[in-house]
Amino acid sequence: MTRKLALAGGVAAAAGLAAVLWSQGPATPATASPQLAAAPVSVVSGLGRSVAGDSGVSRDGVSSFALAPKQADKERVAAYWSPDRLKQASSYVPSTKPSPSVKSTTSALEMVPGGASRGATPPLRAAASAPGDAPPMVGKVFFKVGDKQYWCSASAVHSAHRNLVATAGHCAYALAQDKPVENWIFIPSYHDGVAPKGIFVGHTLYMHEDFAGQGDFDRDYAFVTVHRGFTWQPYTQQGRFRYRAVDVGRLEDKVGAFLFTSAKPLARRVSAFGYPAGAHPDGTRPYDGQTVRTCTGTTEKKIVSAPTWQLEHGVRLPGCTFTAGASGGPWVVGYNPAKRTGHLTGVTSLTWNLSGGGRLDAVSTPYFNTLTRRVYTQAGRQGTG
Repeated sequence: MTRKLALAGGVAAAAGLAAVLWSQGPATPATASPQLAAAPVSVVSGLGRSVAGDSGVSRDGVSSFALAPKQADKERVAAYWSPDRLKQASSYVPSTKPSPSVKSTTSALEMVPGGASRGATPPLRAAASAPGDAPPMVGKVFFKVGDKQYWCSASAVHSAHRNLVATAGHCAYALAQDKPVENWIFIPSYHDGVAPKGIFVGHTLYMHEDFAGQGDFDRDYAFVTVHRGFTWQPYTQQGRFRYRAVDVGRLEDKVGAFLFTSAKPLARRVSAFGYPAGAHPDGTRPYDGQTVRTCTGTTEKKIVSAPTWQLEHGVRLPGCTFTAGASGGPWVVGYNPAKRTGHLTGVTSLTWNLSGGGRLDAVSTPYFNTLTRRVYTQAGRQGTG
């Protein structure tokens, strides 16, 4: 059973969401150091152990948090996201969970034992613009942490109720603040400020309790159930121009979904999708976060670790130059452009600077295992109307 959490209600007029174009504001950079090796792609804040009580409800290692479970909550969240707020949102770069022994930071990178030495990394593959047949189920999530607006990448994943989104854990739970983010929405097929498939308000967040409780990036994944989507439709009433929300149906009915998979071998060919926008260590910004980008390659044969992030079983894709903003984007095996599906095998969690140079040159996902499947299965059981 989930527990309702208080949301900071926005006072934006619903009419604002009818704007056709939503432009991207400046991104929060993922900083890097020449001597260090791994850095987060998006932004978190902090956490406390998620058990029944103030933090949420935990069952079989799966924590659940109500985001906007009632119709009134949904309407409040929808009204919050005016075009100005969407424009002000920046890409999110997570911190580690504060603890007596680990210093919390939004900029530290981690030297990884066994990581590639300077000059030993594979050739860089600039993230390409996704083709016209890019997965329609890939999109952006927008949310609020403190008094600021942020966004990450995400995708629809199949469930019986056709209402499930997969993203990074740090794109749904603020570690530094020890609570879920606020006003969480998903916009599938987002591009250049356009929401062509509608807006989907988050209903309930599901994640492994070790992320909410310990900030463990081996569990940096989240599954969020969403309400039926809507768009804003203009109309005239008594000579005044107004807008009303028009239902667009269930998420998966609208854009399709990836199929979930877990416990797969390493050294597999994958395609990572996302909306990178942040700066490289040298300050360059080759991406603007307005369109889906993709990196395709073969994952490394061995697991990787990053102690600062409590990552011990990461899967790394070398040569990918994604920056902040790509967090939460799907890693897909066997994407079929004709059938518009594939198997979700991970989500972008950390960026890496293996060479110590001016460009980020790899990304990683936590390994999707039986614990991941447990979280996914519990989330998939919840209907949202």
